Amino acid sequence: MTTSTSTIAVASVDDGRAMLDDIDSRLMSLLSERRAVSKQVQALRVHSGGSRVEHSRENAIIRRWAETLGDGGADLALAVLAHCRGRL
Repeated sequence: MTTSTSTIAVASVDDGRAMLDDIDSRLMSLLSERRAVSKQVQALRVHSGGSRVEHSRENAIIRRWAETLGDGGADLALAVLAHCRGRL
């Protein structure tokens, strides 16, 4: 598992919450960007005669998230994949 070694100083609860809100905004922006790219990749696969979803690719993503984030990593990956590709 990879962990961050950076130390972030939080001066107060309000300061910490503001930092978390900023991180959440950046995460949501990245998820929106990932979803847009995912939709394009899915369309390209279908257009070339393939399936919309490539399960081996999704399994590799889930493994990478689990290895990198540890507990909860696989659950996060599943949620991100579901959000980006839509329902199966």
